[in-house]
Amino acid sequence: SYFEARSSQCAAAGVAGLVGNCTPQEVLTQASSRFRCVRLVDLNFEDLADNAPNPALSALAEPCKLRACDAFISHSWHDDAEAKWRALLAWRRDFHSAHGREPTIWFDRCCIDQTNVDSDLRCLPIFLKGCRRLVVFCGETYLSRLWCIIEIFTYVHMGGLVEDVQVQAVVRAGREEEDFQSIMQTFSCFDVAACRCFNAEDKHRLLAMVDVAYGSTHVFNTVIRGIVSFVHMSIHREISASRSFAATGCSSNPELEIKTE
Repeated sequence: SYFEARSSQCAAAGVAGLVGNCTPQEVLTQASSRFRCVRLVDLNFEDLADNAPNPALSALAEPCKLRACDAFISHSWHDDAEAKWRALLAWRRDFHSAHGREPTIWFDRCCIDQTNVDSDLRCLPIFLKGCRRLVVFCGETYLSRLWCIIEIFTYVHMGGLVEDVQVQAVVRAGREEEDFQSIMQTFSCFDVAACRCFNAEDKHRLLAMVDVAYGSTHVFNTVIRGIVSFVHMSIHREISASRSFAATGCSSNPELEIKTE
């Protein structure tokens, strides 16, 4: 409902205020004007090869109203690019099959203003709630990146249900079982304090936010580990689908384009 959505946005604004050290109203106003999305069909494999600033990619993103974007893409830039591209193609194929159209997504490399990164990072919780669903592309390094964990934290803090998160396994072709076991190992030994963040000051502030919200990082670690059974099931489904796809003789080339017409 409108009131539930508004309450959720206000809660997200509170989290954003903690992240950016500003008032919730300031963040809401700023995020509403800065929210953008991009069509997944307009991206290609090279766009995932690295996260170096690229003005041409930023130009692909268009202004978007909150809650009008189909999916917030949560991923780690340190996971295998080819495996991630295959996972994105698989998710896009499923979305098109279910909805009969191309999905719009919030994807950091396109939708963060590279000339004002700090302002957009401050708005990240609002951007997350501005999307209709959270899609986690989980590879071996996903749980080691603090910003990825904060995205999960924000989703849960806003009252999101774990079973509503869409999970795509980021596993290399021909090494699915090996990568799957590595991913599950990262869940079993997860410790938010050990997560890495490019900016040390950001890590200190984000860990303090988690501590305030959950009472201790130990409690938060328990919450994240509680997702294991759901992710385990979701990733196994992805591996089975990948094997079935390969059995048809179709190419697993990451450059594969989905034909929708």
